[in-house]
Formats: sequence, structure tokens, C-alpha cells
Amino acid sequence: MKSIKDGDTVRLLCEAKLESGELCYKNDAENPLEIVVGEGKFFPRIEEELHDMTEGDSKVVTLEAEDAFGPHVDDLIIKVPKSVFKPDIPLEVGSRIKIDAPTGRSFIGTIVAMDEQTFTLDMNHLLAGKRIVVNVTVVSIAEQIKQE
Repeated sequence: MKSIKDGDTVRLLCEAKLESGELCYKNDAENPLEIVVGEGKFFPRIEEELHDMTEGDSKVVTLEAEDAFGPHVDDLIIKVPKSVFKPDIPLEVGSRIKIDAPTGRSFIGTIVAMDEQTFTLDMNHLLAGKRIVVNVTVVSIAEQIKQE
């Protein structure tokens, strides 16, 4: 049976949970995740673990925060004047809001506190600082076609 190597296109079923057991991602057989192993577009730690797996194989991979969405960075908690936002948008603690930077990039933050004048936003990814346990199952493997 063929085993996975760099350059192979693989279809995966993935179920990701926090250590608490809270589900944070799950796909199904009708929507498998498709990646090219070794391209680095998926979690590198999981790509490494895929090597030598075959169709139908499953594996549980624990991703430390550094291997997943990074550590929680305190410098990414910022205060923003309420006047920056449209007054007709109801915002409360826990709301996720988009901020457009002068560079043209957009960022998503979570309101973690507010007072009369400001919102305190956490600009970290929601899963930053969290260990994630991923159950990955190989659905199919296709070898890369070399173009010459």
C-alpha cells in the first residue's frame, strides 16, 4: 500500500479539540481537507506526522501552542476609542470586530472589556496559547505528477 511522502496530495478528515474536549474544527467525508504534503500550507507538525501513513490510517497529533496558532501575546491587547466604530453597531464584551489598518490590511479582534470611551480588544487568534489535539485520518493519497 502506498505511503505518504512530500509532494503527495492527500485528502484528510480532521477533528480538532482543545484539551478540555471542546470541538474547534471538524470536517466530514463529503468535505475532506486537501493538502500537498511538504508545501507548508498546513500545520508543519501534522504534515511531518503524515509521512509514511497510508489510506485509512488515523493518528492523534497534539499541537503545542507554538505549533498551532502561536502563543498568546499580551502586546496584541489594545485599547481603541469607541468613536472609531459606527454608533449603530451594537457591540459588547465577546463581540468580534474587524479593524481596517491604514496599510489596507484587515484584522479581527475580540472585545474583552469596555468603558464609556474605549474598547479593549484582544487581537490574538482565538486559539492562540492553546494546545490542540487533532485526530487526522487519511482518506486518499495522490502522487504529484512531475512536469518536465
